[in-house]
Amino acid sequence: LPAPVPTGLDLNALVADVLILYETSRVPITRRLAPSLPPVWADGAQIRQVIHNLVQNAQDALDHRKESGRQPAVEVCTELAGDKVRLSVSDNGDGFPEELMARIFEPYVTTKPRGTGLGLAIVKKIVDEHHGTIAIENLPSRGASVSVLLPRTAQAA
Repeated sequence: LPAPVPTGLDLNALVADVLILYETSRVPITRRLAPSLPPVWADGAQIRQVIHNLVQNAQDALDHRKESGRQPAVEVCTELAGDKVRLSVSDNGDGFPEELMARIFEPYVTTKPRGTGLGLAIVKKIVDEHHGTIAIENLPSRGASVSVLLPRTAQAA
């Protein structure tokens, strides 16, 4: 990946822009975007890739859900989190296998039959290069959530 070229970025506008591409997707996506979210210090093209990857992963985790009789769902949220901005993508799939949790961001680690295992490794690299953090968790209600914390523009200046 090229080095990021950060600017003040409206994360909500970018999320909305990316989610337009998923309007006809097989899984409904709920948005919970915080109003008046301050801009983040980020490279728009790279954060777009992060959003696409996380939404696609969430949808892929739900491929089998309709056959099980449960309604698949993905939720994309933004919020102010202290002095950072949080982007989270959650699904109500089966979650991450416990044995992979410690290695999930390593290259070539995947739960998908056709996956390369590079998606989350690339996401982590992008987030790290933006001086952010990324965390995954299995949700108690079923499913998984990936949260990305990014610095606000004022912090980077």
